[in-house]
Amino acid sequence: MVPRTSSSNPTLRKTSPTMADIDITRSHSLGLDDGRAAVGRVADKLETELGVDAEWTGDTLQFSGQGADGHIEVEADAVHVAINLSAFLQPMRSRVQAEAEDYLDQSLQSQS
Repeated sequence: MVPRTSSSNPTLRKTSPTMADIDITRSHSLGLDDGRAAVGRVADKLETELGVDAEWTGDTLQFSGQGADGHIEVEADAVHVAINLSAFLQPMRSRVQAEAEDYLDQSLQSQS
């Protein structure tokens, strides 16, 4: 995936971590570049398997798709994920959160 740095896609909304339905933070020891690479794999999956639009703005990946939107912030020692769910996905919140946590954990581990 080629990192995207513009914010020209009008379908992407900035999300607020305090407003997120799902809020995940994971520590890592990958550093910023490898952390971005790990999140890049998450973005690839979101785009190819779920049809989600994803776009980099600095070290934050904004994403938006049917049923959910949010962002993934990458830091040198942590990754923070905030996901907002549509009313349709609200009943499946626990399942969506578990899958997001599992995939994020796998992506961060496979990079090390």
